[in-house]
Parts: sequence; structure tokens; C-alpha cells
Amino acid sequence: MKKQGFAKVRAAMKGKGFIVALALSVAAVGFSTYYAYNSVMNGFGGEDSDGLFIEVDKNQPGVPLVTTTATITAPPAAASTTAATTPAASPDTSTEPQTEPANNFFAASSPRTMPADGEIINEYSDGELVKSQTLNLWQTHDGVDIAAEIGTDIKACGEGKILNIWEDALWGVCVSIDHGDGHISSVFGLDPNVPVSMGQEVACGDIIGKAGNTAECECKLAPHIHFEVKKDGGFISPLGFIEG
Repeated sequence: MKKQGFAKVRAAMKGKGFIVALALSVAAVGFSTYYAYNSVMNGFGGEDSDGLFIEVDKNQPGVPLVTTTATITAPPAAASTTAATTPAASPDTSTEPQTEPANNFFAASSPRTMPADGEIINEYSDGELVKSQTLNLWQTHDGVDIAAEIGTDIKACGEGKILNIWEDALWGVCVSIDHGDGHISSVFGLDPNVPVSMGQEVACGDIIGKAGNTAECECKLAPHIHFEVKKDGGFISPLGFIEG
């Protein structure tokens, strides 16, 4: 009985011994760590602590500077300085009143005349539909038809430059004049032998061609020329243009 009791006590002591040994080991490690940390910290505060730190020159290249919002945003003074040194813009003269036509040639007040002296056999319809005797269609008549025997001299209705000379399948041989103030006059149905050239300057009354009755779209009418005028691209009354 005594041997059994001693064996139990002995076994219990072995278990506690292991626990005690483990506790002592943990305490030893903690003490060593604390001692090492305390020695290092004391060294920072000693006489030789200055050797652990190096003074940095913040002005040398590669050293980042501390920035704030104020250093990123340009100061108001910089903006006002820029405005003060900016050259003043030159005045805009595009709105000044013009004393001459936009393309700087022939004035709108120059003399005007009808391109032929014959009777007007068809009036300007001013956008209204009229029936064409030749085509048997209802359409606008955008000019006036002036009676003119074949070979009759046809005159420039006002001074300007010959803008175009062409032959149209319906209107025959045509000549247009740019009068330099937004007005363009055109005469259709001329003889093919045109005595003027494109870009040529003409005065009011200059001969620009002869009546030829070449306008197929009005061939059922008596010999005549077709005369029309545009203002800024839109048709206007030729008589109103001549009368000014």
C-alpha cells in the first residue's frame, strides 16, 4: 500500500515539474528580451547617441519636400501678374461700317439698263406658277423675256465682272455678271459667239453678246432673251433691279 501511494505522488510531481520548467523558460525569454530592449533605448540617450542620426540637407536633389495644398495651388498674385503682363487684344474692326461693297468692287448705285430694248413678252412671276407654252408645265418664271430679233446686240445691265459663260441644254448660251454688291444678272438664249471672257470687267451698256434664240425651253415664243437677277442667291424682280 505504501509503494502504491508513493508511486502516485511521484507521478504527480513529474507532471508539475514539467509545468514549472516551462514557466521558468518563458520567464527567462521575457527577461532577456526586456534587458536587450532596455539596453538599446538607454544607448540612444547616452553620450554617443548623436552618431546614430545623420543630418539631411533638404535642399539637395532627390530629397522629397513636405507639400501642402497651399504650395500646390497657385497664389492669387501669380494670376494677377499674368493678367497684367498679357498684351491687350487688338480691336476688332470687322463690325466697322463698310463704305464699299463686300468684295470691294462696283457700287450698287452705278447706272443700270435693260439688256435689250424690246418689249417684255413674259413677266417675272415672283414665285407664282405660270404655264410654260413650250413645256406645257406649270412652273415659276424667275426672270423676264425681252423680245429681241436674232443678232440683236445684248448689253450688260450694269457694271461688273463676267462671272460665268456656259451653254445649258435648256437655256442655250448664257452669260452672268457679278455686280459686286450681292447682285448677279444673267442673260439666256444668246448666240454662241460671245465677245467677252470670264473675269472681264464690263461697264453698263457694254455689248456682252447677241440674241440667238438658243433657249430650247422657250423655243415656242417669239425670238427673245431671258433676263433674270439674283440678290444674295435669291431671285428678285429684274425690273426692280434696273429701276434701283
